[in-house]
Amino acid sequence: MNAERFTDLAAQMMRSALDSWRGGNRLFAVLHAGMGSEFCLKAILCHHDPLLISAHGDRALRFHTLGFAGEKGVKPLEQARTIGMAEAFKDAEVVMQGRMPVTLDAFTPVMESRNGIAHLAHHNPATAEHVVSTALQVAEAVRKELDTPATDFWRGYAGAFHDLSKVAAMPAMPKVGLEQAAEDLAQAEAKEAERAALDVAKSTAATAADAIARIPLWGDALGSDKAARHALSVAHRAVVSAALHTTSMRAQRAAADLLKSYGYLPIGRDSEVSATDAVAVKTLVARNVEGAFRGALSSELEFTLSEPSSDVVWRPRPYEAAGYGSYLWRWEPCPACPAWGDMYGYLEHDVCAVEECNAGVYCGEHDDWEPITAHAQAFACPVCCLVLDTEGELEAAYMELATNYEE
Repeated sequence: MNAERFTDLAAQMMRSALDSWRGGNRLFAVLHAGMGSEFCLKAILCHHDPLLISAHGDRALRFHTLGFAGEKGVKPLEQARTIGMAEAFKDAEVVMQGRMPVTLDAFTPVMESRNGIAHLAHHNPATAEHVVSTALQVAEAVRKELDTPATDFWRGYAGAFHDLSKVAAMPAMPKVGLEQAAEDLAQAEAKEAERAALDVAKSTAATAADAIARIPLWGDALGSDKAARHALSVAHRAVVSAALHTTSMRAQRAAADLLKSYGYLPIGRDSEVSATDAVAVKTLVARNVEGAFRGALSSELEFTLSEPSSDVVWRPRPYEAAGYGSYLWRWEPCPACPAWGDMYGYLEHDVCAVEECNAGVYCGEHDDWEPITAHAQAFACPVCCLVLDTEGELEAAYMELATNYEE
């Protein structure tokens, strides 16, 4: 990722936030504004040096940026870890040298909306307006720092983005209550997730206590008391992970049913709900469920968020390889929770680049290498179970594979 890419993503998200505000969807506006702000902050940091967004301990982005991509022990770029939003804001304040228009305290509600409690703003119009307007101020300041033309960044909102009342007055198609329905579903599923987390904690506590009391009897089998306690810990976390997976899967099915009831057609041009709104609904539900579960059992779930892959979390592979070309898979940060999910796609051979060639496919005579195009198919998070499995949803979530893929 570079400054230009982050800037493009920030502009798209900010325009989506304004689209939602224009249509009266305050919740979706808050969600998009929060995500857009994070892209803005990382854009200005990357503008000065991509290393500024590298998380502590990251062995992918740092070494790739420094030119050591092919060295032993360097992780693939797809596994790069970046800093969080609070740290990005503080660092952006430094590189902007006093030109950041808001304080950290004023920006905190924006970070909270990005981290999963956007539903609080939905019931408080003043809070929602503060989040969106603050995000817009930061975006505009970053745009000026990067010398990006206002018409390119804001497009049709170039003359109105600074005044949300003007944006709201712009003609827009009214929504049919999907926002409120999504909010109600997210809160209901969050309560169910919290109940499930507490139930699994209670059900395993007595068993674990009894097992630990018997540890001395297991010395020969497990080698030591420490090894036995570790085995019990892993087993306990596996139970918690399975409970979260089951709860999250049910919540995502409920979100899909809700979208279907409002006329969402995942594949089709006649859908009454846009792919952007569909992603917002799925993400909102997944974020609330994972957040409620993590709030109840934070220590048990901390391990699932520390690395892209885990020894306990079940990482399903429900998608078969494509019938042609080569199959691709990589890790991708989940847009709904702090975990890493699985990105699926396939490689397709391009046609010959020479127009006069009638081969119809790559002929092997007119290029130095075989041109290949990568196509994104689906994203699945093993923690919150968010699944985006159509081209429109992946585009709305700004997930894509590189256009040209080098083997």
